[in-house]
Amino acid sequence: MMARSNPGTTVENEFERVLHDRLLRTVFQPIVRVESGKVAGYEGLIRGPAGSILESPDALINEAYRQNRVAELDWIARASASRAALAARLAPNDLLFLNIEPVALTSHCPPDLWPDIEEAFRKFRIVLEITERSLDHDPRTLLEGIARQRPTITGLALDDVGADVRAMSLLPVVRPDVIKLDLKVTQGTPSPEAMTVLHLAYEEVERTGATILAEGVETKQHDEVVRAFGAPLAQGWLYGKPTDDPTPAEEHEAHMSIRSELGLEDVRSPFEVLGGQQISRAPRDLVRCLADEVFRHGQHLQPPALLLVLVPDPQVLTKDHLRALSEMARRQVMTGVIGVGMPPEPAPGVRGSQPHDPALDGQYAIIAVSPSTAVAVVARQTHTTQPDFYFGLIHDRPRITTAARCLLRQLGPQPASG
Repeated sequence: MMARSNPGTTVENEFERVLHDRLLRTVFQPIVRVESGKVAGYEGLIRGPAGSILESPDALINEAYRQNRVAELDWIARASASRAALAARLAPNDLLFLNIEPVALTSHCPPDLWPDIEEAFRKFRIVLEITERSLDHDPRTLLEGIARQRPTITGLALDDVGADVRAMSLLPVVRPDVIKLDLKVTQGTPSPEAMTVLHLAYEEVERTGATILAEGVETKQHDEVVRAFGAPLAQGWLYGKPTDDPTPAEEHEAHMSIRSELGLEDVRSPFEVLGGQQISRAPRDLVRCLADEVFRHGQHLQPPALLLVLVPDPQVLTKDHLRALSEMARRQVMTGVIGVGMPPEPAPGVRGSQPHDPALDGQYAIIAVSPSTAVAVVARQTHTTQPDFYFGLIHDRPRITTAARCLLRQLGPQPASG
């Protein structure tokens, strides 16, 4: 049994004790196939020492962020879940969901934790789960980390979908294998907001083949709601409370494979998505007019949406552009500007790129994406004596989301307010 906190201990000291002595523990909540009611897998949930001031996962994560030790906590939690799953009666190839913080995706595992993690990742079908509310904190780290982890896991799950409107704009860019609906969709009364979340989720399902998982099913009424909107997977106290003694899964047909969007791979620059499409050549002023038209179109987007701008020269951006971007950010539209010499926050609420990637030199792009809209203009300087650009105007959503993913990799942590 883990030691409780000593009376009068501080949160700082208790957190240090938890990390140093590896005192995390894991319980497992069943995930069921709704149609059959059979257990399809488990989610590993971390807990601190029983009875301590850091017993709850929220207390642990909040303190980790406060002390800037998120990656350290994350690896210890992953090792705890791996060790507990290996010690339990779970069968090989059982489905195991593990929560992960995006900032830990690109960090290195402490050597003493790796053996248990490696063994669990070999034995079970691992789905790494990222919370929606953390999506837009640091897009660069998030997307690089996902690319690094994809080959080692069965799938990627996006948790709490619907809890944060702005983060939902990244849903088509992240391409999760599992979309976990926030419990307010499952437990709440039907509302325009909840229906918007369902619409966006099922649009992604249709596009990529992702699987819907409903969270927070605690009553028969919640179960009826989940069945009504056709979620294949669900979890909640109605189906089973978290336990430290899970039994092998009964159902192994939880399909979570991504159908590639036209086979498009990640690209180093937005211009590369024009491969196979007719490319035109025009003077710089004409290309700027086309870009401004796409920008004006983007100004009217309603969240969840994103508008990304890549400029070959910072002077291309006018005060009116920056003012409009700031207004969109205030409305919860995700905005970003990439270019040489761009500050971390070129306008209030607007992300800048640091550092600049030379692969983007001489390129120009405006990308606007929302559930109902996908439009972009991408261009590259001709490097001739004339200030001309090769360019293409795109309405094909897979190409546009690929270009957006490229630019989002240039955006770092959100600037601190104030």
